[in-house]
Amino acid sequence: NIFCAVALGLSQHTALGKIARAVARVNLIPGRMEFIPAFVKTSAGEQKEFTVVVDYAHTPDSLRKVYQTLREPVTSNQLLQVRKLICVLGSAGGGRDKWKRPELGKIAAEFCSRVILTNEDPYDENPDQILSDIKSGVTSNQLLVTSIPDRREAIRMALRQAQAGDIVVITGKGAEPWIAGPRGTKIPWNDKEIVGEELARLK
Repeated sequence: NIFCAVALGLSQHTALGKIARAVARVNLIPGRMEFIPAFVKTSAGEQKEFTVVVDYAHTPDSLRKVYQTLREPVTSNQLLQVRKLICVLGSAGGGRDKWKRPELGKIAAEFCSRVILTNEDPYDENPDQILSDIKSGVTSNQLLVTSIPDRREAIRMALRQAQAGDIVVITGKGAEPWIAGPRGTKIPWNDKEIVGEELARLK
């Protein structure tokens, strides 16, 4: 995306130095690999720290890249450790791209320790059928998969299940401001805001 922006700037005869300064000011794109640090007290009164990531990924290719990036080994106490992913995942309804649903489930099974399937944008489709289609791609009997159509409840469960050092990955919506439901309804929504509200309840 940055390369495209640079190329466009150069095509309009914008000075390279000016383009570089503009690019340097970009810290993040809302809903694109947006990291949210989480600090929650356990029942024993201790504080556990984990990370929440909100990303717009909704195709097999983009989902795989998000998971691959987040699963990169990290050095902890001189040992390489692979971070555990707890993944909140859905797929759009409306009869579009049904083929990708099992593929999303297959990719989640490859990278995630736990998967919570939930609503994304069901439109006029049966949300339970969408989740069933995704789950059909999960071939591992070892992977814990839960279906919770209510997206807030799904996020809440993921945050509650997270342990110190885990990453909760919430994909599909990014910074979109609503959930598209039946008969053209649009429910106000923001993944990042919901995460903040649910984390506040856990503190």
